[in-house]
Amino acid sequence: MKTIYFEKDIPRILATKAAAKCCRPLLYTGINGVKYNKKLPNPPLPGPNWLRVKNIACGLCGTDVSFFKATTGTSSAFEPIPGSARTYLGHENVGVVIETGPAVTKFKKGDRVTIREYMSGCGNKDIHPPCRYCAEGNYNLCLNYGEPSPLKLPDVGAGFGDQFLAPEQQLTKIFDELTDDQAVLLEPSCVSVHSVLIDPPQKGEKILVYGCGMIGLGIVQALKIIQPECEIWVTTRKKARQQMAKRFGADHILKGDPYEETAKATKGSRVYVGMNKNKMMFGGFDRIYDCAGGGKANTLCCRLLRPKGTLVKVGHHMTSITFDETPIWWHELKIIGVDAHGMEEWQGRRLYTFDLVQEWIRDGLYKTDGLITHRFPLSRYKDAMRLAIESPSGMIKIVLDCQDT
Repeated sequence: MKTIYFEKDIPRILATKAAAKCCRPLLYTGINGVKYNKKLPNPPLPGPNWLRVKNIACGLCGTDVSFFKATTGTSSAFEPIPGSARTYLGHENVGVVIETGPAVTKFKKGDRVTIREYMSGCGNKDIHPPCRYCAEGNYNLCLNYGEPSPLKLPDVGAGFGDQFLAPEQQLTKIFDELTDDQAVLLEPSCVSVHSVLIDPPQKGEKILVYGCGMIGLGIVQALKIIQPECEIWVTTRKKARQQMAKRFGADHILKGDPYEETAKATKGSRVYVGMNKNKMMFGGFDRIYDCAGGGKANTLCCRLLRPKGTLVKVGHHMTSITFDETPIWWHELKIIGVDAHGMEEWQGRRLYTFDLVQEWIRDGLYKTDGLITHRFPLSRYKDAMRLAIESPSGMIKIVLDCQDT
């Protein structure tokens, strides 16, 4: 097995953190906590309901970049939770089943699949019975996140590798009508759709999508599918993403000073300026989707909301942050966190995000063309990480070819 993983090695993690802050070229050397191991044994299936999947391709996610830069801090809520020595990277994948255990019922050899459950949960650790959240299909809220698997698991791998092992409940079958390129974009598209369906907007709302990478562009599409009678502004300085956002349904690009432009867009108050260019205004958007994350984004987004407005927190950096919480209590804001995907309610149906989004892609409602902008062989994953960190104009989604290792 060839696979890429983040190794829980404290000295190496500290060196990676230092490199990310002070000497970025060192990130692409051997000191990095992310390793590409090409000599792991191909272990047998650890249980009767497990499968072996041969990867075709896998998208590069911001979470993968966070591991590459070792952004998780000791003050994060993740820190107290025991974890495995290795975290296998890559979850935006498409692959083919090449081996099945005797108890597998949902898949057969030759089926194309993608990883549905990539965070630690009852399903991918094969814990029975599952907790109530995993049982209802919301594995991302698992109560057994910190518990070990009852199995003695070998190196199982994930999307960044030639193959991986998984229990069948961790995977979703890809519709025959979807291409491999559409399938590799399925998981991030599910995050976008879940972000909107978790608290659907109302008719006539003025909405800001803050950050227009893959997730933000998907949110624009989902908003126009779920509530076509809303008005959408997006923030991005990159011309290619501005054009893509308009093609997907955005009505306006928020340019210039965000306070002044928000006041104009929403007919808010004048902008008040205090010491050190500290700004505040009254009025603002009904709803903001923060796809960037971090203290600066939190502070700005809270101030650009109207009283009793809604902030949907999508972007994150897996670490604690500092921001101004004043508008939250002052204007009684509603904040909703988004973690991956789950069970959705849509037009009287209850179904998993992956099934709904596949239907939308198949039926032409949700577009994916043009979103993959760069491709690398798996062996050049460091070049892919470098490009993602530099984030040049025109870059949206990077995909790694897992058959070229």
